[in-house]
Amino acid sequence: MVCLACGTRPAGTDSGRCFGCAEAAPGWAAALNPANGLATAVSVLLGLNAVMAAVLVTVDVWANVLTGRVLDGSDDVGPEDFEFLKSAARALNGLLPPLALATVVVFIVWFHRTRKNADLLAPNGHRMGRGWTIGAWFTPIAQLWIPWQLMADCWRASAPLDAEGRRRQPSEAVLVVWWSTFVGSLVIGRVAAMTTRHVDLMDSIDLEHLRTGLWVEAGGAALRLVAAIAAIVVVHHLTAMQRARRADINPLAARAAQAARVNAVVSATE
Repeated sequence: MVCLACGTRPAGTDSGRCFGCAEAAPGWAAALNPANGLATAVSVLLGLNAVMAAVLVTVDVWANVLTGRVLDGSDDVGPEDFEFLKSAARALNGLLPPLALATVVVFIVWFHRTRKNADLLAPNGHRMGRGWTIGAWFTPIAQLWIPWQLMADCWRASAPLDAEGRRRQPSEAVLVVWWSTFVGSLVIGRVAAMTTRHVDLMDSIDLEHLRTGLWVEAGGAALRLVAAIAAIVVVHHLTAMQRARRADINPLAARAAQAARVNAVVSATE
């Protein structure tokens, strides 16, 4: 007999469902709604963040080259040579806040929808309530690890099933890369802002501070680049796992199995 819920795998439990459906919430097959459109939107925004981070790395590296030439006593470099880089930095500083805000909003909406699906697949597989998918990002200190826990729980709950319906354990390496580089970029970005504050391009001591700050900022931007790419992979793969779980349902077989069980119960009572 096939599973009464998904109609795909053999019913391996007394409830007439496979192991995966027995673990899932009642009616999960009808309620599961993968966030495909949101995943596409957040991936595009994360891609733009990656491009901006790459541009910032380029600007910082070139600024470091010019600063090094000034410190070496080169006569062909002056403050005017930094004007283009200053303009590029101002443009980036103007574009990054609205892009970051849009990315945060769409990502959190996608995350909340994904967690709702994960609750259907494994109601008892989460360490914290669904509301934390929003609140965790705005809770000081806790925001450094709670979102990671929430994402890891969703990842495990949405894992593909084997032939008997038991959940597999997909690699979480991309989650580690995403979260470690994201948190690292936040910390390094704060350090860079403190290092490059109030520098004077005509003061050699300040130029040393500026050069150090630019290297730190370039490192933070590089981490943001990696974090954005890893986040795209996380969003794509997690959504794909939930989409695969939704597609792995045979409605006709499920209805036939349900009808057969009802008939068996009716026959037993007659």
